[in-house]
Amino acid sequence: MIRVAELTEEELTRSLAYAGFILVAFELVKSLIVKPIRTLYSDVTFGEGMPFKTYEEDVLFRHKNEFEACLLYLRDFMEAIDSDDLLAIQALRKHRNDLAHDFVNKLHNMEIKSYAPLLEKANKVLFKLSNYRTYIEIGADTEFQNKGIEWEIVKGHEYMIFEEVLNKVRILQEETK
Repeated sequence: MIRVAELTEEELTRSLAYAGFILVAFELVKSLIVKPIRTLYSDVTFGEGMPFKTYEEDVLFRHKNEFEACLLYLRDFMEAIDSDDLLAIQALRKHRNDLAHDFVNKLHNMEIKSYAPLLEKANKVLFKLSNYRTYIEIGADTEFQNKGIEWEIVKGHEYMIFEEVLNKVRILQEETK
């Protein structure tokens, strides 16, 4: 087992950068999942006959953890993601938690390139969510309809930041090959 003191400066820097990117990426994931749903329900009273009730009734009852509840809401109620998408996000969350809570023990043996498939799956889901959210927020406005906008490629600002972080992680992955 390699001890942290035996890591080169480059190896240590790469591991620290990777962990930082994953932490930032997951915060962006949370902002794409929890924040928009909270915003939809904040300071709003839905009229009778609407499919929406309250944040507590529609979202929070699905799971004791708010993040989990929001994922289930996106899958089951909004149908914005499917079960595979949910699993990809959960895998990224688990990876983030493993790094955040056991980083010292993982620092000396960071297999950055082995996480490429996980990050690519998460990337696809986050683009899907970002695209969905952007269309819901902007595309439904009649001002933007019939303007020749290719809605299937539109990205929200959180996703654009996530994409930049992911590009930096890809560089780190390439450097470890």
